Amino acid sequence: MLRDATCRLSGILCLVIDLILILNVLALLLLPFLLNMLYEQPELFGPISPRAGEENPAGLVSHDYPADVPPDSYPFYLVFLYACGFGTAWILFEGRRILKRVAQGDPFHARQSRSFQHIAMALGLLTAAFAVKIFTYNTFLTLFC
Repeated sequence: MLRDATCRLSGILCLVIDLILILNVLALLLLPFLLNMLYEQPELFGPISPRAGEENPAGLVSHDYPADVPPDSYPFYLVFLYACGFGTAWILFEGRRILKRVAQGDPFHARQSRSFQHIAMALGLLTAAFAVKIFTYNTFLTLFC
């Protein structure tokens, strides 16, 4: 009885991960267009832009572009967001494989440890991407990415 409930729950979670993985791939495909739109229309950054007359953290007054996103940082942010997107897709894919094995009633399959190693490598990729971002463009947006 408990085993059937576990298999059903892992099957449902597998479907949820499939949906999230599809959305992740869609976001990766649309990433250049969305990022370009944000760089061309900086008013979309309204909530994080300094108010008129206020100083940004560097002490400079900037009215034409959000202080947190320098205009020349587009290539860096594109590579950074792709690395993060591929890392999360990798984690989701491996999580799906783990849940599939649980749903099939084989939670202690030998490949489970390999999937957890892959998740650790994906987390290492994300850690490296954020470390590079902190040292190159340490902005307030790092808290939200």
